[in-house]
Amino acid sequence: MFFLILTLLFQTQPMPVHSGTPIFDQLRPEKPVPMPTVKKVANPPKMGEKRLFWLQNMTVMPPVQFQASLTCRGLGNHCHVMIDDSVWNAGLVDSADVARIIERFDHSSPRDSLHGVWYYNTTVLGQPPDVIDHDSLIYLLYYNIGTFHGYTFDGFWQFFDEYYDTTSMRLWGYHSNEIECVYLDCYPNNPAKDYRMAISAHEFGHMIHWNYNPAESLWVNEGCSELAMWLYGSPDPITGFTNCPDNDLTRWTGAWDDYIKTYLWFLFLYEQYGGRIGTDLIHNIVASPLVSIAGIDSGFAATGLPQRFEGVLDQWVLANRINDTGVLSGAYGYYGDTVPSFAVAGYHTSYPVSRTGNLDRWAGEYLLFQHGTNLELEFDGADTADFRLYLVARDTIRHRVLLDTIPLDSLQRGSTTVRGFDTAYQSVYLVPVNHTVFGHVGYEYHADAVGLEECPPDMVPPTRFSTLMRAGTVLTLPKHSKILSVDGRVISEPETSTGKLRAGVYFVITDKPSRKHRLLIVR
Repeated sequence: MFFLILTLLFQTQPMPVHSGTPIFDQLRPEKPVPMPTVKKVANPPKMGEKRLFWLQNMTVMPPVQFQASLTCRGLGNHCHVMIDDSVWNAGLVDSADVARIIERFDHSSPRDSLHGVWYYNTTVLGQPPDVIDHDSLIYLLYYNIGTFHGYTFDGFWQFFDEYYDTTSMRLWGYHSNEIECVYLDCYPNNPAKDYRMAISAHEFGHMIHWNYNPAESLWVNEGCSELAMWLYGSPDPITGFTNCPDNDLTRWTGAWDDYIKTYLWFLFLYEQYGGRIGTDLIHNIVASPLVSIAGIDSGFAATGLPQRFEGVLDQWVLANRINDTGVLSGAYGYYGDTVPSFAVAGYHTSYPVSRTGNLDRWAGEYLLFQHGTNLELEFDGADTADFRLYLVARDTIRHRVLLDTIPLDSLQRGSTTVRGFDTAYQSVYLVPVNHTVFGHVGYEYHADAVGLEECPPDMVPPTRFSTLMRAGTVLTLPKHSKILSVDGRVISEPETSTGKLRAGVYFVITDKPSRKHRLLIVR
């Protein structure tokens, strides 16, 4: 079964693997295993001391352990730096690299010259376990982790190192090193570079999360570790997910998109509540004994916040498209990273148009409409579904944003009209968000709008004379004026100089030949 899970994992990978931790997470027991109760005497290594460690050969699946000699090349305030002797002898890591690893783990980061990995991880996520070796230090084990069929591993953490070797072998078939440690790759990338140090923050984050909730869902666990990379100051590049936002936030397949979607989710939570509250929120999510969505809601409650997952999900989906911290007190954007524009699932510039779509659970997507006037939108989701529907209208010239909720009836149908489309607003997005708990569901949408260029050819194009009329408005017209539809048909020829109008947008046009009689085009 373990190998089957790994096979499925790698079959879904569009890019090289980032963290190997999920591989060992598959072994995690459904019921908690009692932790060691007999304290070992702390036996930290001395500088230059060699020790044998059990490492994982990741070039085969399932991974196979082997023993190797690692030497203590550096001692920090919070870490031991242990380097595989073969790596050291090959010159892949030197004493300057070790000094920088300790500096970045203990003291500084790209974000802050006074705080490193240890500070940010323990301040925001929480404290690491110390139940197995009782020396309060983290072992950073560097070796050549290797590749599997082209898939590379930046590093990993394995929970069974927190148990005695006899327990780990009996229950999971792997040896335990009986220390708090993370395994980090040192080839072909220099392990002392900032991105590689951010990987150490990521894997250290898994250890901390396990200390509070060993059963946590992978999407939450990985998302918090991704946030740890950002806190250090060298996050993963935002790619992949922006091209396919139709991706269930709570489903983890190990694909690169999953790292980025969970990273953006936890970055959004951290930034939206900010400062001490944002820090407390992330820590309370990590510390919650509940998992997945229940753990997110528990974290909100423990922080004293009224928000819950479903409401913030919609806000996050909208922020991914709007990405403007100037909209509604900054509730729809990011501050700490540059987020590329998200791809659209539909793009329309001519009307009428009707399309169908499908949307994953706990995900949203964006339908873009441009050109035309007085846009009319209709949406019809699957009758058994549970959608939320939003309208985002942007004026890219004046930087105005209209955000509105479109109510849906019990059959998931709703409609709206955008007044001033193509004049007040340059782009309109229809944004469905799927809250249907059973997964992927379909929807249909219809759009209709009329471009200014569609006026009858013998009319002077309406420019600055357009106006919105309410139903029943009495308008004085020149004698013999005509009220025309957008296709040029005569709607009425008033015998008198007044006429009652229905609601709509009217363009006052001058008759081209004589330039004396005014005509109205009604829509």
